[in-house]
Amino acid sequence: MSALVHPHDPTDLDRAFLEKRRLHLRSGQADVFARLLPWSLINAQVTLAGLHNGRLRLVRSGQDLPYETVVGRNKAGQMFLKTAALHDQIGRGLSLALNHLHHVSPRIAALVAAVERRYRVRGGANAYVSFQREGALGPHWDNHDVIILQISGEKHWHCHGVRAVHPLVSRSYPTVAEEAGPVEWEDTLRPGDVLYIPRGDIHWATVAEGGHSVHLTINLGGLRARDMLRALAGRLEGGEDAFREEVMALADEAATRRQLAVQADLLHGALEQPDVAALFTQLDAEREAFLPTNLGLDRLLSDATEIHPAARGPGPVPSRLPPDQRRVLTQLLATDGARLGELKRVLADMEGAVVAEAVAGLARAGQVWLFED
Repeated sequence: MSALVHPHDPTDLDRAFLEKRRLHLRSGQADVFARLLPWSLINAQVTLAGLHNGRLRLVRSGQDLPYETVVGRNKAGQMFLKTAALHDQIGRGLSLALNHLHHVSPRIAALVAAVERRYRVRGGANAYVSFQREGALGPHWDNHDVIILQISGEKHWHCHGVRAVHPLVSRSYPTVAEEAGPVEWEDTLRPGDVLYIPRGDIHWATVAEGGHSVHLTINLGGLRARDMLRALAGRLEGGEDAFREEVMALADEAATRRQLAVQADLLHGALEQPDVAALFTQLDAEREAFLPTNLGLDRLLSDATEIHPAARGPGPVPSRLPPDQRRVLTQLLATDGARLGELKRVLADMEGAVVAEAVAGLARAGQVWLFED
């Protein structure tokens, strides 16, 4: 996270997140951002399979392009993506929405994991690619916070402020005028810029005439009271017989009321002095684990190798790991990753070869990502 917002202090973003306050940072990290989402990765997502599984959407101002516009059939009856038709539609204002990139790109997955560890949220990543003035989406608010990273080109953003307090569903507006209200803030994002937009803030963006834009959106699905209550109830079920008792529709109503009163008392008592850290750890563990493969990379380690933890929560480190691996992973979690050479210097009381072998073991166990580029 420090590298993401450099030269700014990452606590600037922390405060904006806590206060649910919009924040625009010019990081000057254009080269770093470009490595996250190169054009080769973008083009690799533009496939017929992507259209079928929902990871690729072809949109204009929030409206999906009819499937048959860019999909044809050959003489054998096999479907294919019509490249010329796709380019033609892009010239008419079509944008690409690339969904769930954290399941496609190890670098983006590593970033999402770092965001999840820092903010204890459910994360995800989508990208939007536009070549004309119209963006992929019209004016809308999201039911989660977003961090926008401008990867390539420029995009002019307009924010109208929060029109719904803590919304549970997202909402789009057919036109800017419809209920959106006056623009509170607007500015142009350039490569390396970061924009944090809180949940419920109406926003939309345009591309300059003749320009293009690629931005990556990190979704921050914050935990709500119902998540905490569900986790707390789960902990009570593990230790209280009365909380595990079934509530049965066929039972006498008075008996059911007495049963629910006992369970409510247990829940109320737990709420008075909750183990908040344990609840967050429990909810962290519910997110589907990232499982990097790192085939071959574990055999090509150098001091320049980047190592990023795959954990979607800050800890604890799995007890099943050997002691050397646990120590190395603890250090990696503390710094959100490091190069192998840096790791050796920080863990100077360990032999360099031992650190490297621990890293290789973590890679084979799916606990870290390795990057050589």
